[in-house]
Amino acid sequence: MKEVYILSAIILNGSLKGHDQMLFIQETLEEELKNIEISFESIILHQQNIKHCLGCFRCWDTTPGICSMVKDDDAEGIKEKIIKSELVIFLTPLTFGGYSSELKKIIERMLGLLQPGFTRKSGESHHLKRYERYPSLLAVATTENLDEEEIQIFNTLIDRHSRNFYPPKYKAEVFLKKEEEGKVRDRLRELVIDMELKK
Repeated sequence: MKEVYILSAIILNGSLKGHDQMLFIQETLEEELKNIEISFESIILHQQNIKHCLGCFRCWDTTPGICSMVKDDDAEGIKEKIIKSELVIFLTPLTFGGYSSELKKIIERMLGLLQPGFTRKSGESHHLKRYERYPSLLAVATTENLDEEEIQIFNTLIDRHSRNFYPPKYKAEVFLKKEEEGKVRDRLRELVIDMELKK
């Protein structure tokens, strides 16, 4: 994969099939990106054919960066869009402090975007970069009830995920599903601006 931008942002909507819990968030982000003339693509993951990672590690040592065991699905195309974007946006219903199963599938398939070797960073071991640059990350979750422990788990998850995927910038935000739409819209606008995307 050549290291050129094809998109400024890619939105990965991890809503579960039969639920539209992230649709307002997705549409609001799309509107904010349009307002500042940023190119983007939105992908509703449950509408895609994304198979589970088999954990075989061939994307590391046999066909670098590419899954050779899981064939005929949409994950490779999505991975290419991710690495060629300036910003990836994860949308997910908060699930025990983590991602939905739909979002988790594509995140696990992103393993090939790194190399199998290790480097030391702040006293920790992390996989080596496969590419010169990686996109920034914005992770947005919704929940029925504000549970401080669950929100802390989500923030920690995004922090740990970011240490392994080298985003220039990253942020995590959790909204109540019943939160007033105007407040959500204002906060999403702030988050998009904070990402400092190039037109």
